[in-house]
Amino acid sequence: MIMKSKLNAIPAFLIFAAGLAASTAISHAQDVLATGTLTDVPGAGGVFDYTLTFHNTGSEAIQSLWLGWTVGHFTVVNPTAAGNTVGWSSAVDGNSIQYGGTAANAIAAGGMGVFTFDSTSTPAQFEAATVGASVAYGVDATQFAIENTTLHSDEFTPSVQTIPEPSTLCLIAISTLGFSGILRRKFRSQ
Repeated sequence: MIMKSKLNAIPAFLIFAAGLAASTAISHAQDVLATGTLTDVPGAGGVFDYTLTFHNTGSEAIQSLWLGWTVGHFTVVNPTAAGNTVGWSSAVDGNSIQYGGTAANAIAAGGMGVFTFDSTSTPAQFEAATVGASVAYGVDATQFAIENTTLHSDEFTPSVQTIPEPSTLCLIAISTLGFSGILRRKFRSQ
């Protein structure tokens, strides 16, 4: 009788262990998660100077970034002058940019890096997401491989934050000063 109850406990334990393993796998469904905010400064000849502020929001360190590339699509028009603040290599690859690091200089979970480049792609094209879809690769991924759907890589599109030109800011400041002067005169005369 005792032997039979021990045998019944084994399947229950196996079911519990399988459930625990499944819940762990679900809670770690994506190790690499990335977001980015793109700002621009208009340059000469239709070229824009872009800055990508990149954030690692996943649990795995990110070791490389292929900007403007997803499977079969190279979308950043005429990229040049690629650079970054994290000590990674910066290589223009057709209509995309490969920023590559090592495990030693990977962006840790919760960390960030700044990446720069110039392009004739317009901010409106980035905002409409017709350009800019990219892949971030974790330290456990094959760098710059087509595996952008694994746990160790993440496809993302940077959001666009437009910064007004200095002349626009000056116009706003002058208008505000002029309007406050008019209000001041109006209150004095009353």
